[in-house]
Amino acid sequence: MSKIFFTGDLHFGHENVIAFDNRPFESVEEMDSELIRRWNDKVGKDDFTYVLGDMIWKTRNDNAPSIIKNLNGQIILIKGNHDRFLNNAKAKAALAGVKDYDDICVTLEDGTKKRVILSHYFIPMYNGSRYQAIHLHAHSHFTDEADYEIDFAAKLNAEGIRNEIYNVGCMYWNFEPVTLDEIIAHGRTIRPNYGTKVTAGKN
Repeated sequence: MSKIFFTGDLHFGHENVIAFDNRPFESVEEMDSELIRRWNDKVGKDDFTYVLGDMIWKTRNDNAPSIIKNLNGQIILIKGNHDRFLNNAKAKAALAGVKDYDDICVTLEDGTKKRVILSHYFIPMYNGSRYQAIHLHAHSHFTDEADYEIDFAAKLNAEGIRNEIYNVGCMYWNFEPVTLDEIIAHGRTIRPNYGTKVTAGKN
């Protein structure tokens, strides 16, 4: 039976993101190779992976089709602000789908069905939030913005405005795709320097 995975902010081919996220790679070539290896160690040929934006950096447009073909399974991209590689027709055709947003149903390992709202960006009052739906997003990396998202979601919950929101950016998940079961079991995604103000560079 096929599985569904989630990830985001991979930034294949983006050298500056190594320092931006403090990624444990010495070069962009090592990062790209390791991202592919970790993906394929978890994702099978019959599985589906939703990438919640910023998959391949613009400087890797020509390499985008081969990167996608080297990744196991079917890939559905929820567009981010850096997905200019979609201008490459062969790369776009290699994906199973491209959307701005999605609203799906995921079955957990225990058979429970969960409604899941997918977007590159954090949506505090997302569709179905009051009715046990889960929201997955990416985009904020390890910046102060990620803290504001966590704090705002907590404030809404404290005031009785229910939400269950997780950041699936790859830097939070050992640079590999994760299932909804793994996400829920882990709990909210908090950056390593949560609560400490940092000045982030451009990603």
